[in-house]
Amino acid sequence: MMKFNVLIVLIALLSFSGVIAQNKNEKEFRISMDQYPKNTQIVLLNIPKNAKRIRHYQETDEKKLSYESKFKFKKYWFSVEFNSDGVLEDIEKTIKEKELEKTVKEALYLFLETQASKYSIIKIQEQYLYSSKILEVDFLNAILRSSCSINSNYEIIIAIKSDKEWQLKEMTFDSNGRFLNARHLQPDSYEYIMY
Repeated sequence: MMKFNVLIVLIALLSFSGVIAQNKNEKEFRISMDQYPKNTQIVLLNIPKNAKRIRHYQETDEKKLSYESKFKFKKYWFSVEFNSDGVLEDIEKTIKEKELEKTVKEALYLFLETQASKYSIIKIQEQYLYSSKILEVDFLNAILRSSCSINSNYEIIIAIKSDKEWQLKEMTFDSNGRFLNARHLQPDSYEYIMY
């Protein structure tokens, strides 16, 4: 069984080696909610009243503009991201490494050990991609109540040492811990990671 898992990881590495070279250089600017597209404001009015540290941002990288609201609710940090037209893209929830299911954690570690001589996980987020099958408000409420049956991806910010050099990367894995993609993070866009 172990040989089979190693074979799967090696196939994944070969399949995704070109994807790993992508870069991510995001910049966030704090804005007020009234600067968001109107349809996003309706969704954001459903953030619970007892949520803390609610912040709104306009985010840019080389390719797109988006809007992101961040807040703390029930001991978890959440981010709700909309595209430039105000359509919900995803909701992310920051979790601790110990909250990962055992099988997911094992798959992640197996993959990471093939990628680097050393690594340090900085941040883990469950990523729920929005599907228009339900209303955006209902999707947000389901995620916040933890009553969502939608499988999440895992977005991991990680420091990786390979070839005697440390690099900061954002890696995405599916709900089973299988590698999907990775992007290099630019040092000057690092500050957004910490919130």
